[in-house]
Amino acid sequence: MRKRLFEIIEVSGDNDRASFVYDLMMLVSIIVSIVPLAFKEAPGFFKMTDIVTTILFIVDYLLRFATADLKLEGKSLPFLRYPFTIWAIIDLLSIL
Repeated sequence: MRKRLFEIIEVSGDNDRASFVYDLMMLVSIIVSIVPLAFKEAPGFFKMTDIVTTILFIVDYLLRFATADLKLEGKSLPFLRYPFTIWAIIDLLSIL
């Protein structure tokens, strides 16, 4: 199951619908999280979207952490190395 999860979140297969939907969902989440920055005062709707997108980014980070050994295959201590990779740092900054 972890291997399939890794294929969905990391490997963008040409014919993999689940990977396409996941990538599209994350792209929309990124765009939605940026939109409130254009407003001086954020209405209540933007506060809710901020909470939802933050939760999505946290789940994405945890899923990527859970499959770190598959991404860093062949390297020692993949679960300790993953948080220091460039994409993990970018993910963490997006959450913060």
